[in-house]
Amino acid sequence: MGMKKRLLGVACTILAASAIAQTTIANIPETNGKTGLFSAAAASVDSRIVAGCTLTEEEAALRLYYLGMITGTGTNGSGGVDFALDRGLSRLEAAVFAVRLMGAEVDAEEANYAHPYSDVPEWASAYIGYMYNRGLLNFIGDRQYRPNAAVSCDEFMSYVLHALGYRLTERDYTLTSAASIARKAKICTTDEDEALTRGGACIAMYNALRATMKDSDKILSNKLVESGEIGYEAAIFLLWSENKEETEKYMAAAGYGKQWIIPDGYYTITANSNGKNLNVAASGNNADYEGVGVTLWDKTEDATQSFRLERTERGTYLIYSAASKSGFGRVIGTSAETGNKAGLYQSTSKNAMEYYIEGSVDGSWTIVSADNANLALSCSTPDTNGAAVTLEERGKAANQTWDITKHGITNASGEDMAIFCCNSLSVTQGAYDIYSHQNQNALDIQPTEGKAFAPFHATVVAVDPTEIACNAVWIESISPVRYADGTYDYMTVCFMHDNDISDLYVGKGLKQGDWFYDSGTAGISSGAHIHVAVYKGKYSNTMHVGYGNVNAEDAFFLLDNTYIRDDYGLDWVVISSAK
Repeated sequence: MGMKKRLLGVACTILAASAIAQTTIANIPETNGKTGLFSAAAASVDSRIVAGCTLTEEEAALRLYYLGMITGTGTNGSGGVDFALDRGLSRLEAAVFAVRLMGAEVDAEEANYAHPYSDVPEWASAYIGYMYNRGLLNFIGDRQYRPNAAVSCDEFMSYVLHALGYRLTERDYTLTSAASIARKAKICTTDEDEALTRGGACIAMYNALRATMKDSDKILSNKLVESGEIGYEAAIFLLWSENKEETEKYMAAAGYGKQWIIPDGYYTITANSNGKNLNVAASGNNADYEGVGVTLWDKTEDATQSFRLERTERGTYLIYSAASKSGFGRVIGTSAETGNKAGLYQSTSKNAMEYYIEGSVDGSWTIVSADNANLALSCSTPDTNGAAVTLEERGKAANQTWDITKHGITNASGEDMAIFCCNSLSVTQGAYDIYSHQNQNALDIQPTEGKAFAPFHATVVAVDPTEIACNAVWIESISPVRYADGTYDYMTVCFMHDNDISDLYVGKGLKQGDWFYDSGTAGISSGAHIHVAVYKGKYSNTMHVGYGNVNAEDAFFLLDNTYIRDDYGLDWVVISSAK
């Protein structure tokens, strides 16, 4: 969704007119009159930044986030947006940030330019197409963009300089001098011997927004205000004002940061007033009835108290029930016929609802109707098992705040981690082994438990019950996961040889840790085992049965208590060393 669509509307009356008048463009320090910032005739590159960046990386990131130029990677311990500022910036993130810095997000989405790369996620194709069309990306013969690889400082600074009107084709910079030029201009603060991080990229973007364009006295953010990409008041208080207290008042009045990011995943949702959990008032097949009620109940381990939060491109959330078959896609909604009581409805139903989830510094959350910000999921009698959950006016019910606890294993940044699928096992055949894996990047394992669990929150995306496919089942992570080799992407895994896969169907949801696939002898097999093949990215029909494209030890972390009797010499990463 384009930046114009994502920016929160802020009226001029949010703060007193006198406060706005005190920080107009006329009050900004004058820029020098030189043109050709990177002219070869210049003995040194003078800074034309309106005011040097005195912000921390976190402060710069927050301002860019409020302007709609960057997104977070999850939530931090207090429920705020986590920007993973110490992590390296990926090539895909760099391209998306650059398109937004250029004020071109809407144009990119509308034009949807073609590009030659085969490994770009569908949602990001328009960004990469725009960058390619502008001549900012080089075509590599293997058609691989490598979106998760780290971007170099020179590469990202070339994008920043392009946003300021400088051109590689006009020899304003080269692909090996861009970072050096940006440092001299005080745009880039990343040292020459340092790798670019997300935090360093945020500082550079913030500085660039306050820097003059090539051959102009107009600063980049002023240009974006004139084109409607940035709101005038937002630019004043987030970019042009030197008064931090004034900026904080503006952000508080505007309500920025209330809709914080919760990563897609499975959660338990608990009423803060008494510790009872949000609960589907039925189990088994009955949990798939249209309109089945959602209530509060004492804590259980049943799937009726597990919900999958899925963030939409609009920044809203759908709340799916894990007790409902995923193929039905039943989400929490309400019906006027039942007095706005919460129930489960197909996601396409008129009663299905989207929500904003507002956080607070004490870690509690309010689940607010996306259609009416005055209504929130509530319970007027929260001390009773079976008490109905309803959509009520905010401030009118006994319980309107919730604790939202994520299922599964995450790292310090809140990213889901891919965990190897057994607790105790033997590896009986390695990748490209001389027996039957000569052309296969896969492992054969014999789990002590006789079965495998889901290594991440997943959906079954393909099933092949034929003998030649050995009852193969492919599962795909519901969101990107952290790989053991440090990359971050969707993951697809193929499992083979279970004798009975009648309980596995396309669309079935799996939580991380759910036992779902048995060791067996289906198809071609010399004994009971499970064949495991790993593929990077979302499932496609090119992910042939049994032939992975990622080494298992590069994909999965091992739990600290995992026992491998014969590890085939594989170099695993233990989870405690990675978190």
